[in-house]
Amino acid sequence: MNDKIRISSPADILGFIPHTLGFAPRESFVFVTLRGDMLGATLRVDAPVVADPAGFAPAMVDYLALDTQATAVLLAVYTDHDPNTAVQRPFHDHVEAMIQALENAGTPLKDAWLVTSEYWQNLLCDSDEGCCPPEPLESITDGHLNAEMVFRGSSYQKTPGTTYATFAGPADTARRIDEALPGVLAGELHTGRALWAEVLTRNGFTDQGMAIGLLACFQRPDLRDVLFCNVIDPDRTDAEGSGDLLIGQGIAPDWNRVDRAQETARALIEAAPAGYRAPMLTLIGWLAYLKGQSSIAADHFTAAVADTPGYRLAELMGRVVSQGRIAPVAQDEDTAYKRHR
Repeated sequence: MNDKIRISSPADILGFIPHTLGFAPRESFVFVTLRGDMLGATLRVDAPVVADPAGFAPAMVDYLALDTQATAVLLAVYTDHDPNTAVQRPFHDHVEAMIQALENAGTPLKDAWLVTSEYWQNLLCDSDEGCCPPEPLESITDGHLNAEMVFRGSSYQKTPGTTYATFAGPADTARRIDEALPGVLAGELHTGRALWAEVLTRNGFTDQGMAIGLLACFQRPDLRDVLFCNVIDPDRTDAEGSGDLLIGQGIAPDWNRVDRAQETARALIEAAPAGYRAPMLTLIGWLAYLKGQSSIAADHFTAAVADTPGYRLAELMGRVVSQGRIAPVAQDEDTAYKRHR
């Protein structure tokens, strides 16, 4: 299948954004760089409700400058924030500051749109003559590009956030995990590593017994850490000195393997009762961080701490993401995540 996707309208661009983010944004600024007539990188940040426009704009320009091939920028503002009646658009001062900052950086804002829960429209149109009327959201969801993305197997969460169904498995699952733990704690790391490698090769576990074994393995911290590392480096035998790998420095992941690991972790979450899900939630969040999907990562770290209060690894990774850090692997076009077909 030809990987090129034809984008011919603003509705197509707005249809592309949730697919590339993995969720439909709300109360967000979403920037998309342009490389000539091609789309480049996508950056989502929370809508700057309290941020000063003079500080917000330079910070965004610094992030967008990571795309060294960018020639221009597009902006979609997702909000139901009621604009001040004295101005013509929500976040007027922030948008004006972005226009000036991007112009100064040599990557001008080529176009921008407002997207609410009821309609979308051009955000840069200052005319009162109705030349840029509101458009129905159906023109995005029913558009050519969204249909093609769905046909290719792409999907996204309709609402942001992380929600997993309440555990509905066998009532004795927690007891079985606890009974498996002594053997895991006393065993060698290579035993758990072999089970994890088998599952990733098979694209998932085959029965409840295998799920119980994996869930027990992820409860042992040193084994958990090496299982995380083995998603990126299958030959690694322990997690000693893995700090660079954890923050995404100097790695070139097999993204197909990363996707398999995330899907397996999601299936294990469904197989795990409350109190045993934190390692899987943290794994999904960490891999999302490596992909450059900071919002999804943060949601999973928060969910991990809610499942197991004080869960240290999730707390540490949550701090990394909250500081606005983008994984180095996601900053390099040669190593950044590319969804496989």
